[in-house]
Amino acid sequence: MTKPKKVLISFFILFNFMAMMRTHLPIDQTFFSSIYRPVDSYLSFFSIYQDWVMFAPNPSKINVHLTADVEFLDGSQAHYQFPRSSKLNILEKYAYGERFRKIISEAIRNDSHSYMWKDTAKFAMRKLKDENFNKIPLRVHLSRHWNETPNIDTEFRSHGSKSSTYASYRFYTHEVLQ
Repeated sequence: MTKPKKVLISFFILFNFMAMMRTHLPIDQTFFSSIYRPVDSYLSFFSIYQDWVMFAPNPSKINVHLTADVEFLDGSQAHYQFPRSSKLNILEKYAYGERFRKIISEAIRNDSHSYMWKDTAKFAMRKLKDENFNKIPLRVHLSRHWNETPNIDTEFRSHGSKSSTYASYRFYTHEVLQ
């Protein structure tokens, strides 16, 4: 075997070992973040990056989804529902549903990620463009809707049952025409 081939195979093995180890390391440490930047990009691109938020001892208990309401110059409105995993079939979940769930529940809904809100509003406008191609948008309102998974000791829900009550909050308004 040639030397370049050996080096390439060694690099491939090392890179994949680093990818496997990344999920076990703390995210918020500068040392690991700088070393693992290429690995993180790779994991994110293929949607195989896993955050600690999913695991014990404190997994997320919030079920959240987003909606957008677009107001048009003629006074009409349009409503956009961002994809929700519970409403998608298995192929859609695999193709893009989990990406939406992850970006909405772990980033967009948080006030610390407010820099993403304007682009999120523009995304919703683009999704509604085909149905409203002749209308001029004035503003887009983003709302988050959430409920919390109850503690099993206080409230038991059978498998497959879904809560129908959500708290709602309009958290951002994007002014298109000013």
